[in-house]
Amino acid sequence: MNYDIIGDIHGRLDKLDALLRRLGYRERHGAWRHPDRTAVFVGDLIDRGPHQVATVDRVRRMVDAGAALCVMGNHEFNAIAWTTPEPFASQLRRVFTKLPTSAAEYNAMNIQSARRARAAIPLS
Repeated sequence: MNYDIIGDIHGRLDKLDALLRRLGYRERHGAWRHPDRTAVFVGDLIDRGPHQVATVDRVRRMVDAGAALCVMGNHEFNAIAWTTPEPFASQLRRVFTKLPTSAAEYNAMNIQSARRARAAIPLS
């Protein structure tokens, strides 16, 4: 089996679509697929770009269709850590020292967008 390793999409659905096209993937039956290869997404699907939820949705459909594999990156972990209710949230936030130190700091990073992206992250 052949693989295409893809990382650091950061919510740039336009760039992901262009890359998939260039690699020979085509949208069929609701998911992008390649006849001979499997995409392996190595995290950082979200954060920064304008289409975070749509990017996660695109990857999730590929994973569900068997056309891709996906592992969580630090940006997905951060979204989960900052949108998880207490008492578990503070324990998750301590895992990475680069996380914002307060909810107010994270709010400046658009917590609503992170919540929507978290809901779509393929955790299974």
